[in-house]
Amino acid sequence: MVYVERAEGKSTFKKALALCLVLILMGVIDWLTTVLGVLYFGAVEVNPLFASVINSNILAYSGIKLAAAVFIGFLFYKGYSIEKASEINSSLGKLFLGSGYFASLTALTVIVANNILVVISAL
Repeated sequence: MVYVERAEGKSTFKKALALCLVLILMGVIDWLTTVLGVLYFGAVEVNPLFASVINSNILAYSGIKLAAAVFIGFLFYKGYSIEKASEINSSLGKLFLGSGYFASLTALTVIVANNILVVISAL
């Protein structure tokens, strides 16, 4: 019985880690396409929170953007870990975590696709 619990634990760890890494990867691709678009292709950052930062200090923008990507990925990783480790079986919690992850991944996918289209159209 202990061996089965360990196998499930490793599977949960791998799933949570993979989900975390996918979000981080999408965040890095978002950062990279934004920086390339702004620096080399004349694109403009449309996020008003980052528009002035990217134009004045690209290093600060990079640090904030990459740290946010890692932090959000880590939060989802911890959320999945806590959800699997706790003995409380909350379907509302699972729904909230899953829908939050799906919404984040969908938003990042749309943003990255838009960034890639802007860079391609500027070529």
